[in-house]
Amino acid sequence: MSTRASTTPTAAQSRPARPVRRVLHVFHSLGMGGAEMWLLAILEWLQKYGDTLPVEIQLDVALTGGKRTILDDRVAALGASLHYLHYGRRRLGQFRSDFRQLLSSGHYDAIHDHADYSGGLHLLLGLGSLPPARVIHVHNPLNTFSSSRIKRFARAVGRGAVVRLATTVAGTSMRILHDYDLAPHVGTAQRRLAIHCGFDLTPFAANATHARAAVRAEFGWDANAKILLFVGRLKSHFNQKNPRVALEIARDCIARDSRVKALFVGAGDEARQEIQNELATDGLGDAIQLPGIRFDVPNLMLASDLLLFPSIAEGLGMVAVEAQAAGLRTIASDTTPRECEVVSGMVTFVSLSESPAQWAERALALLALPAPDRDAARLAVDRSPFSITSSVMALLDAYGFVPASKP
Repeated sequence: MSTRASTTPTAAQSRPARPVRRVLHVFHSLGMGGAEMWLLAILEWLQKYGDTLPVEIQLDVALTGGKRTILDDRVAALGASLHYLHYGRRRLGQFRSDFRQLLSSGHYDAIHDHADYSGGLHLLLGLGSLPPARVIHVHNPLNTFSSSRIKRFARAVGRGAVVRLATTVAGTSMRILHDYDLAPHVGTAQRRLAIHCGFDLTPFAANATHARAAVRAEFGWDANAKILLFVGRLKSHFNQKNPRVALEIARDCIARDSRVKALFVGAGDEARQEIQNELATDGLGDAIQLPGIRFDVPNLMLASDLLLFPSIAEGLGMVAVEAQAAGLRTIASDTTPRECEVVSGMVTFVSLSESPAQWAERALALLALPAPDRDAARLAVDRSPFSITSSVMALLDAYGFVPASKP
């Protein structure tokens, strides 16, 4: 938890103390996922604007994977206390003890669990120490889950606990709530709603002309290069982001138009090396670059001409929303919820049954269109529920702390 240095009182500090509201977020780990980056954006917003709220918000994070990952230091630097609790089938007794102790000592007003149906199991293990506001957030498509019998049983138990113990069930989209059979209906008093993972629009207001010149210079490409961008894990156990199909689309586009280049940004060192070796063999090592994890994705989006998003499944598709904030068109799989399209006409949905060559034809047609109005696109996203301010206020409303503000 953050502490404040003692200074000479100012007018702001002399105001009556605001009530403190404590929230525990539960994640497996703090990798580069959409929900984890959302947490980072929430903490940054609270650091800048938290004093404008009628209550003081203090966030802690429980990490059930029990290990440190890439965002831990950044989250801790923004004032969140991190608690490493190892959750696993063979450690349920120890996890229950540690979890209940954390809940009791933390005196939390709300718990916000991002573990889908497993969040219900966490609530079961915390019975007797749970805070009054209990939010379960479902992020991941059902078809990304294991089909093993024991996993199916655990999900069934977890779902039952979600229905009985959560005060609010939030989804990254309404479609995923329907997929989980947790959509709002008249037969339940439980609050069920979509709460989108918002983000700060400020980086998307940077000068796109400068970004385009800088990125092309960085990778040694001509000023007239047309850049395809892919953002996502290069390898995962269920291949959700579908990078190999994106790679085939990029190859086909480059074969038809030598001006086309491609950037594949995301984690996966082993997969990246494998792909780089293949590209070098095929003479495409310069045209298709794999720079790994980047923290300047908004800048890369401002510099690019089309986002490739052929995901097998998505809870929403936040990368596509971020692309719209940069004025970047997206070609996305039709498995992506339509709720990701904030700016009309900026997302083209294509069936995964179409071949990479057919995707490439669509991509080249989109590359031939005039560039969108980037400022208008960014302002449209800023006025939507995806702005970080709207997102934070929706969260605080779900916790019962403050009324939600309208976008």
